[in-house]
Amino acid sequence: MSETAKQAIVVGAGLAGAAAARALADKGWQVLVLDMGTEVCGGGSAVPVGVLSCHVSIDDNPLSQLTREGLLWTRRFAQAHLQEGLDWLGNGVLERRMSPDNSAKKAWPEPEANSVWHGHVSLATAEQLSQAGLSADDTQALWQHQGAWIKPLALVRALMKHEAISFVGRAEVESMQRNVATGEWMLRVKNHISIPNMGSSHTYSTETAPHVVLALGAHTPDFLNQVLYVDHMGLHPIAGQVSWGLHGDASPESLPPFAVNGHGSFVSGVPTVDGNAWYTGATFVRQDIKPSLSAQGHQENQQRLAELLPHAAQQLQGTWDDATRLKGWAGVRCASVNRMPKVGPLDEAQFPGLHLLTAMGSRGLTLSLLCAEVLACHLEQTPAPVSEKLVQAMRPIKS
Repeated sequence: MSETAKQAIVVGAGLAGAAAARALADKGWQVLVLDMGTEVCGGGSAVPVGVLSCHVSIDDNPLSQLTREGLLWTRRFAQAHLQEGLDWLGNGVLERRMSPDNSAKKAWPEPEANSVWHGHVSLATAEQLSQAGLSADDTQALWQHQGAWIKPLALVRALMKHEAISFVGRAEVESMQRNVATGEWMLRVKNHISIPNMGSSHTYSTETAPHVVLALGAHTPDFLNQVLYVDHMGLHPIAGQVSWGLHGDASPESLPPFAVNGHGSFVSGVPTVDGNAWYTGATFVRQDIKPSLSAQGHQENQQRLAELLPHAAQQLQGTWDDATRLKGWAGVRCASVNRMPKVGPLDEAQFPGLHLLTAMGSRGLTLSLLCAEVLACHLEQTPAPVSEKLVQAMRPIKS
């Protein structure tokens, strides 16, 4: 591939967009990232903190295979580029095998040395359960050795920190078409401008590149329908609310020193400018594209926390009872019907040079870097870091 062809525009500056830009830039590409927000890491990626973990299944289904490898990709980047203890903490994740209806799950055997799960997942120890305020009778809780919590904003900023990546905010792509003669995509961009004491205005510009990556998260279905006039492929938005607060009266020793997953998640001891904080959630509302904080969302998160970690919920009761101390965040994720991400060319026959990187669901931290590498390898025409079967399972249009 010629150097002039190694140019791309990435639409979206969340986890997926930043990961795509970095994967390409590391391979010698010049990348322009456009986003409607003023800064990077808006939308669903703007959640204050998230859990890095793999999807555990006894039959090792495709999502498990993908998240297990994806976790390692994100962890390696975090180790190299983030400050542990401030931006992330890779001290493992406790997973309680819970279901919304409290139905029993199939027993999980301790992985043997030749198991794909060996070194990734084991049965939780009595000490780990005790640290979470749980009884040793919970014999089906799992310990994810490579798990972590991460601040998405810190990760996105680190991904974007590359001399071959440029970022333009307040940039809304209104239309795009391909110049058949040159093979380049031409994007008509509405640049929003804020004028002090005069409101807002806008200008228009045109950006061109032979390759475009759509990493729009929850905005992907509307963009496909309204700009490209193609089917949304079953992609749908899922709104979620996170509840959080400062530790306050709860001593650090009374809360788990690691992230906990199950019916929702819980992370404590996260450094903020105002002190250490805890986070729990998130709610799960399909087809909601405009989320807002609500008392009902906080109530749902409180109930989930009471089921996930009864002792922690009790320790934090004071914050839940005080509206001035209870804080929240709401955002929207993009998911697919089969929970697999959409990665690769949209339609090479109809839209050559146009690619998707979306539908990470609630696993953007775990999947974005690996999926971005898969996409970059496709563009470079080099082998992907996952099996061809997984590559095909993620393709927007199966080949």
